[in-house]
Amino acid sequence: MTDTVYWIWLAQCLGPGSRHLHYILDRYASPYDVFRAESEELERLDVSGRVISALCDKNMREAYAINDHCVSHNIGILTYASKYYPAKLRNISDPPAVLYFIGELPNTNDFVSIGVVGTRKLSEYGKSSAYKIGYELASAGITVVSGMALGVDGVAACGAIKAGGKTVAVLGSGIDVVYPREHTKLYDNIIKNGAVISEYPPTTPARSHYFPCRNRIISGMSNGTLVIECDADSGAMITAKRAIEQGKDIFAMPGNVGNKNSEGTNQLIADGAQIVLKTEDVLKSYEFYYGKTFNYLALNMAKERSALDEKAIAEMHICQRGGSRRARDDKGVIVKRENLLRPRKQPKNKVDAYAPSTIRKKEEISQEPVGISTEEELQTLNEHEREILLAMPDDRAASVDFMMRLGYSCADVMGTLAMLEIKGLISSLPGGLYIKN
Repeated sequence: MTDTVYWIWLAQCLGPGSRHLHYILDRYASPYDVFRAESEELERLDVSGRVISALCDKNMREAYAINDHCVSHNIGILTYASKYYPAKLRNISDPPAVLYFIGELPNTNDFVSIGVVGTRKLSEYGKSSAYKIGYELASAGITVVSGMALGVDGVAACGAIKAGGKTVAVLGSGIDVVYPREHTKLYDNIIKNGAVISEYPPTTPARSHYFPCRNRIISGMSNGTLVIECDADSGAMITAKRAIEQGKDIFAMPGNVGNKNSEGTNQLIADGAQIVLKTEDVLKSYEFYYGKTFNYLALNMAKERSALDEKAIAEMHICQRGGSRRARDDKGVIVKRENLLRPRKQPKNKVDAYAPSTIRKKEEISQEPVGISTEEELQTLNEHEREILLAMPDDRAASVDFMMRLGYSCADVMGTLAMLEIKGLISSLPGGLYIKN
């Protein structure tokens, strides 16, 4: 956990969308080394004044609070140094230092992933195309990546889910904040069939300027980006532009000339994007390197079932701009808006041996207390030792800052921890952390 907390601290210092991560990691071996650096050294870095000021502030309270929240709410934390971090995303100019996720993150390192984006105001043609391509890509073994937005994103994700494939949604809010709120059921289904991820810490509300920033992650963790219906100024075009900057493949479905929803896709094709008339047009671009991972038999069978399923769209409450924006229950009845930050129960499904997952089997979670368990043993400690020991979590390490919340000074906490360690009740870890024995 120690390294994770310092990664969270560094991510908060840099801020979302920062282009400074590679620069800093070229000069320091780890976030902990950045944390230890003196202010005079950090001020010589070629980064913005805001970042330098943040790096010089060694207060770790926010980082520990975020980490504690993730642990208590079963939210996964994936750092840039993790072997599970999407390799394609690691190589862009502005990768996130930390990704938060819920669900089971598909293996995008060894298999193809395609970002599918488009307009929120999709036509019937766009709806059927998005569902069909999402369904068939997932059937062929490709992970469908989207932003879980209204319109094309939601419909493509729905298609991938109904095909029984893998899908990832990249949020422009905290990982536990569902936006748009009417896609709550889609959110839950994506977690069952893949993962939702975000670079924004939990409980971060959705803001309009967060979404262009998150688009680089959609394109960054994908081999290519497919655009289905969009006008020339849509968010999907921003994703396409970021994909071009990242050197990724661009695919586009053509539309009627003169139709506003086709302006963006037709312009992309005119500028050199690969035309997609059928799913195989995407697969052929990756046949040489990834051909053995494609399931062509399943794809051929899927073609008989990939027609737009309006029932599936209704069941997951997939919405598009211009329709009803009110959240509804399973019977279609409008429900009162609830607190979007409520903890969510995690689904029970099979966990892939590869993937980092927030889905844990019940038997893997110990219900037995650890550490001192009898009143007689507690009586051997003084008041400070007893209070601090009982306040320490049983299942993870705690920082000095965490224990200072009890109202003790730093000197009191350090002295008490030293005595508890001498008595063999706790152990110290790198980074100023302590854990019960």
